[in-house]
Amino acid sequence: MIKQAAGHILFLAALYTLLTPSPIHACSRGIWKNEQGVFAARTMDWGHSFNDALLINPRGMEMVGEEGKNPAKWTSKYGSVVQSIIPYARQFGFSENDGATDGINEKGLAAHILYLGETRYSEPNNVPGISYMRWLRFILDNYANVADAVEGMKKVRISPVKVGEEVLGAHMAIEDPTGDSAIFEIINGKLIVHHGKKYTVMTNDPPYDWQLVNLPFYQGFGGNKSVPGGIEGADRFVRLSYYLKHLPEPSNDIQAAGYILSAIRTVTVPFGAPYSRVGASGEIKEDATYPTWWLSLMDLDKKIYYFNWVKNPNIIWVDLNNIDFSNKKGKRIIDPKNPDLVGDITGAFKSL
Repeated sequence: MIKQAAGHILFLAALYTLLTPSPIHACSRGIWKNEQGVFAARTMDWGHSFNDALLINPRGMEMVGEEGKNPAKWTSKYGSVVQSIIPYARQFGFSENDGATDGINEKGLAAHILYLGETRYSEPNNVPGISYMRWLRFILDNYANVADAVEGMKKVRISPVKVGEEVLGAHMAIEDPTGDSAIFEIINGKLIVHHGKKYTVMTNDPPYDWQLVNLPFYQGFGGNKSVPGGIEGADRFVRLSYYLKHLPEPSNDIQAAGYILSAIRTVTVPFGAPYSRVGASGEIKEDATYPTWWLSLMDLDKKIYYFNWVKNPNIIWVDLNNIDFSNKKGKRIIDPKNPDLVGDITGAFKSL
């Protein structure tokens, strides 16, 4: 039985590799609960920089989910700190309410959007729509914990929108200070949800169900296969799962942050590292590179958002406890790529 299952997985993996189009985009996310609290980390890997910015979003913002005929509408209940690709996306007509792919709100709920090529969005219908460019804002604006966010996702539809000439496939991971976690994917127009504390890692293609079936074939999860060292999504999923499982218990929150950073760095992609795939005739092709541009780390209990632009040798952070999230302060922005920024930058944000 195990041999048959293993053969089935290898067949699916080979078939998936053959059918996956180039280019391959990448990112990784992992969460770790320990005696110091819950910590979440992710990478942003892409073929080019999005000229990323960090934004503070206040409470009380009137939001519209999309430009379609039946958009979801809401007023933000919670303030948040998010990373945004808006410096890049603005050229395509997007506003500062678009483009958040990572962030945490004042209740400690965190969210991360990663690329998933297998995404197939649903057609417009009578369910209120939210563009994937405002998906993360919808979650952080409205919900204080994972369970409520999972219920809230049943009432909306995530819709496609072109960023330039490309519709990006997206899936999302969320977690809260209890260690609860959920993975959202949209496959063949249907929302797929994996909800529970055991869902600690998310990378990219293949979709999440495949990753869960593949993991038990590796050492540490019941199998004999060695931990892979490649940069493809399936390899990074296994590797991050393995290293998170073996992190030692930290003695304080700073040590905990350092430990999970050591794990997430095992799945970063160096500049210049090519993705390889098998071509239609069996030849090995090396596609363009998709390096890691930045890392984020969140202490969900203490509500601190750490950020590292990898071209800079420094870590910066934002303390949500010291932010006035009232609407009178408005949206604020900072360029986290500035090499002069070091340490706590909470007070350095400027009004938009």
